[in-house]
Amino acid sequence: MTTRRIREPSELQIGRRQVLTGMAAAGVTASTGLGSAFAQSTRTGVVRVWGEPGPYGGVAVAAMNEWAQKNAPGLKFEIESIPWDGVYVKLMTDLAARRPPSLISVESPIAMQLMAEGLLTPVDDLVEKIGRNRLVDGVKWEYWGAWKGQQFIIPAHHQPHLLLVRMDIAKELGLSDPDTWDWNDLLNAAKTISQKKPDMAGFCMALGRNLCTDYHFSALLHSAGGKMFDAANKFEVAFDSPQTVEALTFVKELQAYMPKGAVEYSFLQVVDAHVTGRTAMSFYWGRTLGRAAEEAKPIFEATEAFNHARHPTTKRRSNWNDFQGWCIPAQNNPFVDEVKQALIYQQTSKDWLIKYCHSLMPNVAPTYRDVADAPELRDHAFYKSKPRTVDTYFKTSLAHSSSTANELLQGVNPLAGIVHGRSVLAQTVQKVVIDNMKPQDAAKWGAKELSDIRRENMRLLG
Repeated sequence: MTTRRIREPSELQIGRRQVLTGMAAAGVTASTGLGSAFAQSTRTGVVRVWGEPGPYGGVAVAAMNEWAQKNAPGLKFEIESIPWDGVYVKLMTDLAARRPPSLISVESPIAMQLMAEGLLTPVDDLVEKIGRNRLVDGVKWEYWGAWKGQQFIIPAHHQPHLLLVRMDIAKELGLSDPDTWDWNDLLNAAKTISQKKPDMAGFCMALGRNLCTDYHFSALLHSAGGKMFDAANKFEVAFDSPQTVEALTFVKELQAYMPKGAVEYSFLQVVDAHVTGRTAMSFYWGRTLGRAAEEAKPIFEATEAFNHARHPTTKRRSNWNDFQGWCIPAQNNPFVDEVKQALIYQQTSKDWLIKYCHSLMPNVAPTYRDVADAPELRDHAFYKSKPRTVDTYFKTSLAHSSSTANELLQGVNPLAGIVHGRSVLAQTVQKVVIDNMKPQDAAKWGAKELSDIRRENMRLLG
């Protein structure tokens, strides 16, 4: 997640030289077995790779540079960290200047938009070489990005946000097992904590006008069975619904037990609230645990992650899971063949893929069975101290996956990136939590905004 730029435990950090240049880490040997099958490339130059701020992009590029050293010694892969919401505009600018990146790893909503715009190279040939049957149970290749019968995105990782709970507080106050909760139980737990711990909020999520609010709210919307668009009906807007109203109402109820400043919170502020002990529960990805391990050891030790509380009627426990992948721009890209070969090298190396996951535990989850089941993956301090929490992020969360890019896993949504660019979901939430608009009226306002987006971007729907 791009704007969730926070420090990680020192033992997991990758040096600045590695992140910026992608050179292999000292003492790391990656086994691939495919390098000898490639013909030598005589091309020279820098292969630009766009990725999120964070160590995992640097690890992937290190593997690609290892391939280059063996097969294309005149090439050097370099990572360029850019903000998520700047990808589309920057790509259009670079395409116009005939200088696009050669490889991109970004969050799924923008990748789906690029795919539908016809700006990416199909990668079906890579799927076969990487291994079509390698994916972990419960996922499909199309979750990362397929459009009109072609695959355009190669998996990098998946990353769900979950319910983080301070179990020391829960036990002290006699709360039940969070894994058994429904929405009513979550609300009552937040209320109990706020009443009995006056210096601590019971719960925290983002309510500001930002991506984090979009992602947090969409999980509640999907748990209620609601959605923005109907993928089965040419993406007709489906937002003005009882399910949207119910999700907005629940957010308003929870707000009473959140930090007062939550209406301005984005990614970092939610992490801060949890790590500094200002909330006992929060919605977040695995980065909170990494931050707590470095700065607040007792909070790290006390915090566990759970799949979200069940909706009382649908029983859904939807998270916002980013099926993030690698995509190859098609236009003015002189290194398509070399990028494909380097991706195969990285994607078929268990050693490199484990190092990728270890670089930001437990935020970037493995996508292939041989990696997810590898004993070496469990050889990490977090896995040893919090095996259930890590397995929840990595494995059991998959049964509850959803996102704005593939709502309820019913079909890839090429409009989601535009929705996020305009902060439609966050604005809808703010109509309720700041302006005190009735949830029914806020749902109608949001539906109109989504209808405008659909009408203006019919070209993306085929």
